[in-house]
Amino acid sequence: MSTINRRTVLRSALASAMIATAAVAVSPAAPAQAAPNDPISRADVIDRAQNWVDRNIQYSQSGTATGPDGVYSWRRDCSGFVSMALKLGPTGLSAPNTTALAGSTYSSGIAKANMKAGDYLVDAGNHVVLFHKWANADHTQFWLYE
Repeated sequence: MSTINRRTVLRSALASAMIATAAVAVSPAAPAQAAPNDPISRADVIDRAQNWVDRNIQYSQSGTATGPDGVYSWRRDCSGFVSMALKLGPTGLSAPNTTALAGSTYSSGIAKANMKAGDYLVDAGNHVVLFHKWANADHTQFWLYE
């Protein structure tokens, strides 16, 4: 797969393509140096995603990059990116893939209308994106990180 730049993009097609999605609920607050799998706030999830965007972390299924704290690293593909943002373990090249992210260990299904910053949409075995916010009042378009 070619190298891509991670960025915030608007995708309306994805909203309809992945209606049967999984989303993770995150806690209201967590310590800044929380270990993987500790509770994390939605604001921290978005801040962590933005950190990789700002650092221009490049796509790689075989490479890793650290999260904002510089302590733990995650695979630099879509599922590693979402795992990093959510601070999920295991870390490194063993970070959860899209199939794992779709499973009940990391997610539970929610209605599209209930998506909030820090939830994710996953197509098991293919792709996962991090939901940022709705782009319109009708909830037909949204901003995401990928």
